Amino acid sequence: MPHLHVFLDSPATLEITKTELDIGFVTEPYVRIAHCIRAGFTVSHALREWVRITLNFDHLGPLTMTLDPTTIRYLGTDERSILHIIMRAQKAHQEPKTKVPHGVTLSNSSMHELFSKVVPEYATLLIPGKNSTWRDTLSKTSQMVMYCPLFTEWSYEVFLKHRPEFYRDDFHRDLAILEVVQALDALDFVMQKD
Repeated sequence: MPHLHVFLDSPATLEITKTELDIGFVTEPYVRIAHCIRAGFTVSHALREWVRITLNFDHLGPLTMTLDPTTIRYLGTDERSILHIIMRAQKAHQEPKTKVPHGVTLSNSSMHELFSKVVPEYATLLIPGKNSTWRDTLSKTSQMVMYCPLFTEWSYEVFLKHRPEFYRDDFHRDLAILEVVQALDALDFVMQKD
C-alpha cells in the first residue's frame, strides 16, 4: 500500500487562545489546518494509519511538527479537537515545560530541511499545478509525498529537482488531500480483493 506523507506549510502564528477556540472563534489559517488534517486522517470512525502529516510554521521558529495517527491521542474530527492538539504542540515548542501531545514530534528544522530528509528518491512528489497528472503513477509508486502550501506565496522552483507530479491547483488543499487519499483507499481495496 502506498504511504502518503502530507506537508502543510501554514502561516498560522498562535493568534488565538484556548478560550477563543473553546467558544468557536477560530482564524482562517487554523481552520485550513483542521480541514486538511481531517481530510488526510479520518475515514468513518477510524484514522488512516498509512498517512503522516507534517506542519510547518516558519513564523514560529522554524517549527515543524509531524502527526502520527498510530500513536496520536484524543484526535477527533472536529476543529476544536484537532486544533487543541496543534496549539498544545505549538505551546510546547515555545515553553519547554509544556508536554508535547502523544503522537506529535516537534523539530526545529525548516520544512525544506525536513522535506529533503524525509522524501526518498523513489517517492512521487505531488505539488499544486494546472493539470492533474498524479493518477498515472498511482499504481507504480510505493510512497507519495504531497506538498500543500496554505498560503498564496510559495516557490515552485524549489521542488523541480524532485520531478513532481501535480494535483489540481484549483482545489482547496483539503479537497486535494481528500482526492488523493480516496484514490489510495480505492487502490488498496482493489488490491485486497485480488
